Parts: sequence; C-alpha cells; structure tokens
Amino acid sequence: MACRRVGALLVTPVAILLTTAGCFGKDNALRPTETIAQATQRLDVLLQEALAQLPADVTTERAYKLDAIPCDTPTDGGPDGRIFAEHDFEIVAPASGAWSVTEAFPTLSAFWQQKGYKATTEDRIANEHRYFVQTDDGYQIFVLTYDRGDHYDVSVGASSPCVWEFGRPDPQ
Repeated sequence: MACRRVGALLVTPVAILLTTAGCFGKDNALRPTETIAQATQRLDVLLQEALAQLPADVTTERAYKLDAIPCDTPTDGGPDGRIFAEHDFEIVAPASGAWSVTEAFPTLSAFWQQKGYKATTEDRIANEHRYFVQTDDGYQIFVLTYDRGDHYDVSVGASSPCVWEFGRPDPQ
C-alpha cells in the first residue's frame, strides 16, 4: 500500500514537469524579436553606413521600401506570422564621370569584409554581379550590379531577419 502511495506521489510531479517542459518548448519557438519599427530603423542605419563609403558626389535614389513582407518560408525554421523589411537604393554616378558605379561593388564588399560581416553569396553570372553579407544579428546587406550593355544599374539594399510586428506574437 505504501508503495502505491509513493508511486502516485512520484507520478504527479513527473506529469507536471513534462507538461511545463512542453509549454516552455513552445514558448521558446515564440520568443520575442525586435519590432518591425526597430528593424526598419536598423536597415536605415546599415544602408546609410554603406552609402557613406561612396564618393560624396554620388547620388542615390530610393528604389523601394517594403516594411511588412510576410516570412512565408522562414529560413530559420521559426513560426508563421512574422514579417521582414527590405529597403533598396539605386546608385547614380556623378555627372563628372570621375567615378563609375561599377566601383561600388569592390568598395562595398571590401568595407563589409572589414566590418567582419559574413559573405553569404557572391555570384558573378552573365551581366550580373551580386554580393550579399550578413551581420551577426541576422541582417542581410547586398550590392547588385547589372550590365545593361550601354550602362550599369547598381543598387544597394538590406533586409531584416523575420520579426514579430510588435516584438511578440499576436496572442490570437
């Protein structure tokens, strides 16, 4: 009889432990992130830092600013419902012709290597050069160079990791 009571007493704490462990595992997958506002602010800082490496007479034009792209296929294995942001600038060479937009690729790739960012993609395919780096906190920055035959199009952009819009999952 005493053995049954001891067994019953042991089963209850073990069941509670397993239940709470399952809850903690689930909560861990839904851990807080930066907000999308914080992520877009970080993108702007990373891009301004990169664009500051170009000559002063180079101009840029914002190509696009997307601040709520669904993370349909999260590469980090995280849960659905998160979003990311991506900003992109076109680089316009100075009218003086003293600097070519094709110099953006080696300038920026050297700068990012110096910062210790990890190169994730370096493609040099016909008429296109792509160089992507990743920061320690999961942001991706890139420079794309397209040879159009009579001119080059060069853009510099950045994208955030997947985040919850308000830093936490929607409780619903």
